[in-house]
Amino acid sequence: MTKFCLSQLYATVFFCLFSLSCDDSKAITDSPDPSETGGESSYNANVVVPPYNGYFLFGSNMGYKNTNWSDQAVSDMLIGSTERGWEGVGVNSLRPALYEGFVEQWGYSIRVDAFQHYADHGARNNAVFIADRPSDAHREKRQYAEGKASQSFENLYEPIWDDGKDGTPVNEKNYYAAYVYKLVSIYKDYVKFWEIKNEPDYTSTGNGDRVPGEAGNWWDADPAPGDLTNWNAPIQSYVRLLRVSYEVIKHLDPDAYVCIGGVGYESFLDAVLRNTDNPDGGKVTQDYPYQGGAWFDCLSFHIYPMFHLHSWDNGMRYHRHSDAAVQSVIDRKDKFQKRIAKYGYGTEYPLKEVICTEVNIPSVQIGNYIGSAVAQRSFLIKMAVRAQQNDFCAIYPYCVWDGLETSGSAFDHMGFFKSIADSPKGFTPVVNDSGIAWRTASRQLSARMPDAAEIARLSLPAGIAGGAFRSATGDYVYVLWAMTDKDLSESASAVYRFPESMKVKQMMTTAWNEKQTTIAGSSLTLTGEPVFVQVER
Repeated sequence: MTKFCLSQLYATVFFCLFSLSCDDSKAITDSPDPSETGGESSYNANVVVPPYNGYFLFGSNMGYKNTNWSDQAVSDMLIGSTERGWEGVGVNSLRPALYEGFVEQWGYSIRVDAFQHYADHGARNNAVFIADRPSDAHREKRQYAEGKASQSFENLYEPIWDDGKDGTPVNEKNYYAAYVYKLVSIYKDYVKFWEIKNEPDYTSTGNGDRVPGEAGNWWDADPAPGDLTNWNAPIQSYVRLLRVSYEVIKHLDPDAYVCIGGVGYESFLDAVLRNTDNPDGGKVTQDYPYQGGAWFDCLSFHIYPMFHLHSWDNGMRYHRHSDAAVQSVIDRKDKFQKRIAKYGYGTEYPLKEVICTEVNIPSVQIGNYIGSAVAQRSFLIKMAVRAQQNDFCAIYPYCVWDGLETSGSAFDHMGFFKSIADSPKGFTPVVNDSGIAWRTASRQLSARMPDAAEIARLSLPAGIAGGAFRSATGDYVYVLWAMTDKDLSESASAVYRFPESMKVKQMMTTAWNEKQTTIAGSSLTLTGEPVFVQVER
């Protein structure tokens, strides 16, 4: 798939691009110097998006439910630590946050030791969400909805750049620009994906799901500030947030990705794409020439499949099994990308990269939601396979550990580890099936690339799914399973025989828990749980 549009390379701003290699080396790029361009530049994501050609990232969100656990200790649980004797769960990229209020209070370098610890233990290309929780001194004072404090920044519409006499090229009066500049200057070597707010479209109104014509929908009119619980400000201000983020981040690190922040609603995405940052209704003017798509080069989205595994067909029909759960994630990504494509991305403008920074299903059934240990571990492995086949750069499952076993919330049963509530320092965390499965998938696939031609060569019949992944030395790992299709069941069965042309004499299969089995011949009985297969010829 072509990752950028060649006709855009000769735009008014010079940009030299060399692709990222599979060893995650940095691209060599130039970004505009605001002191030379006279202020805010015309360089943006309508010009070029650096293609991500690195290995798929097996990520995780971080967790903060026990103050006995430092950020470093949490990362050791996820990545592994020889010092502690912990295997980890295969995570090689993290999703922490750097809130403005926090770094303003404690200093911008407060997390350098933690980020260095992550890197020393194997985390790379981290995704960090910013722009949340501004300090009281820098929070916007205006209320756009009665009784709801804006979560935007004061002076967001001040010029981004100044003459540099105060020691930085950014305008210190633009508090958000100054925050991003200081943050990226310090942490840019640790971060690949900068996510601009966590769930800016979070709402409790239901308006994000309404269709055109329904009262309150976000298609016919922009989201009301009071609809956006995490923002409480106009959509144009969020586009402005993206614009300031993009200009400052790309000035400091042109190879980083500026991500729209963990969106959940297609209608909100459309509102960003159709608006400029002009406070006068998002109109295109000389001062506000670009709509929101120009100011992010990576789509970050959130989805919890448990909410999407039913449909109405003369009654409610449920599809609560792992293959349907994975398909719901792919469908959501495709829907978002089709919406972005309607604004010219992929044709007139470059394609955008994709990450998913929150996703999972619970290991326990709560109410009408999907939930079992088998479904969760199968979902995670299948998700790792299909995400790579559908051009995701990374997946960051939620979350590190479970809540209390007695919790009635499905979100408290998604952890890689069992609950550590009130556990003391020195406690050894207990890994769940989901953590073991994520670790197995990472060990099998994290240094391999999906090979579409090879999986086509397998000629998988209906009812069988999987992937083929090639290492740098040319050997393959295949991931195969019988597709589930029954509500609340992970049971499925099928027999697969490798093509005679492959001359397979023997197979080594690895289950979700790394149990290995040697099988003579080329015929393999599959279940609904994926297996990793290496063949001898």
